[in-house]
Amino acid sequence: WSTVTSQKILKREMEYRGSKSDNLSVKEQRVDGHRCVNLTHLRYTLMGFERNYQIKILSNQINTLRRSYTSISKNLLYNLSNNLNPWYLTGFSDAESNFTVRIIKSNSVKVGWTVQPVFQIGLHKRDFNLLEKIRTFLGVGEIYHKEESCNYMVQSLKGLKVIVNHFEKYPLLTKKLEDFKLFSQIVTLVNQKEHLTISGLHKIISLRASMNLGLPESLKTAFPDITPAVRSIRSDEELLNSNIAPSWMVGFTEGEGCFSIRITKSSTVKTGWQVQLRYNITQHSIDKVFMNSLVKFWGCGKVFFRTREDKVDFQILRLKDLSEIVIPLFKNMPLQGAKSKDFVDFSKAVDIMKVKGHLTNEGLEQLRKLKVGMNTGRVASQ
Repeated sequence: WSTVTSQKILKREMEYRGSKSDNLSVKEQRVDGHRCVNLTHLRYTLMGFERNYQIKILSNQINTLRRSYTSISKNLLYNLSNNLNPWYLTGFSDAESNFTVRIIKSNSVKVGWTVQPVFQIGLHKRDFNLLEKIRTFLGVGEIYHKEESCNYMVQSLKGLKVIVNHFEKYPLLTKKLEDFKLFSQIVTLVNQKEHLTISGLHKIISLRASMNLGLPESLKTAFPDITPAVRSIRSDEELLNSNIAPSWMVGFTEGEGCFSIRITKSSTVKTGWQVQLRYNITQHSIDKVFMNSLVKFWGCGKVFFRTREDKVDFQILRLKDLSEIVIPLFKNMPLQGAKSKDFVDFSKAVDIMKVKGHLTNEGLEQLRKLKVGMNTGRVASQ
């Protein structure tokens, strides 16, 4: 790897609000495994933020973001990127990406404020190759890394045009679509140089006020008379009838899904232990209506609400459904990131249970070994 040091970027400038962890701003299931729910303890670390699609990147204050270059040949990267389906990218972006707009006070422009739209995806460093595939597929943007995190960012107007075109052709399905539409309007205004006029700046700030968690306090103070723009809202019927492509589901699972093995004591089983396999997806309750469309897509599974935590879970637990519906999809359309390893182990667990191996001490031990090496265990062993 070779690196170049970028300028200092402060958290307040990037507005990295709502990271899913106080210490690490990358996906939990890739770092501590908490996204794979323990039904007894419900160990989730997701923060419940309405209208907040987190920017999962780096640390609280970034002094030396490093732009990454890879020694992988261009031909190999091209072949790798060809494995990405555009709907996979949209599904993964529904799970992992963030659309934000930095509005920073500046003496270098006449209106006194600079405007910078940013599209980004932040992951644990183990999924750097996946970000490389995405960058090669889109042909725009840069990847920055620091410590345990890596972040794909698109900031140039030329690059943002590619991003906007992609999501207009392959639309997002979750509530993130509403943020994208506002973001797209801001990109258009910047392209038209409206951000260089007071009236245009006010339009942008109005749109920005309706994105994610709204305006930071600094902008509320500077622009107290701004009225947030109206967000486009889809009806419950539209959400329930979302047209989910299989590749979208693979991408969404890559970001938000979890394959897990649960082993608990039981007096009703000869071995003294009960085994449950689970395919799970979790979202903030703001997407509770949309989550019911997953039941329609899979033709099985259930949605569970956790009111106290503002979370909604979609789960498939039946072995027959896992074996005949879930496993075939992901074998036919493989996961592209580190989660693919957990899927391989999960598939082995399904095979063991299909032949009743979990009812024997030998089979139970095999399942235990698979369990400790998945999710949390896999990260800890690396």
